[in-house]
Amino acid sequence: MSTHEASVAQFMTQTPVTADQDLLLSDAQQRMAIDNIRHLIVLDAEKHVVGVLSSGDVALALSLPDGDRKRLKIRDAMSDNPFVCPTSTPLSQVALAMEAHRWGCAIVLEGHDVVGIFTTTDALRALRELSSGVHADAAVHPTHLPPLGGGPAVPRLRVRSPRPIDTSAGSVFRPGG
Repeated sequence: MSTHEASVAQFMTQTPVTADQDLLLSDAQQRMAIDNIRHLIVLDAEKHVVGVLSSGDVALALSLPDGDRKRLKIRDAMSDNPFVCPTSTPLSQVALAMEAHRWGCAIVLEGHDVVGIFTTTDALRALRELSSGVHADAAVHPTHLPPLGGGPAVPRLRVRSPRPIDTSAGSVFRPGG
């Protein structure tokens, strides 16, 4: 990373929304609509990250024939191997991995602790800022976040088994991915 290259931490959303994997999918869909977000970080009973649920995952699961849609839970629709990266990862590497795999977000870690989420919306804000050279405030402020100017500290979450991008041998993709 050059000394001038931005890191993912500079543009991530610092307070990601989480949900228990046993929450009903219909409740998760409602929460996402109320909070004006498209991704939930999914937790198990011990509050470890076990997946990510996107609005697309919800739409697909609720559109499938057969089965009782009212009983579907987040764990039935989530992606159970989320894309994660450390805060220091160059933005260009995260963008390349997200583009190549068509991932809608990256969970950002500091050690094994979740400190943020980087979404395509965050990427567009980064593009506005980096292309204009002028600081770009978020065009949309998700409703779950504290008001601009700060709020109470948010507890950090732990990833059960992090699989950060592999930057060895020039690859920015997960092993086997």
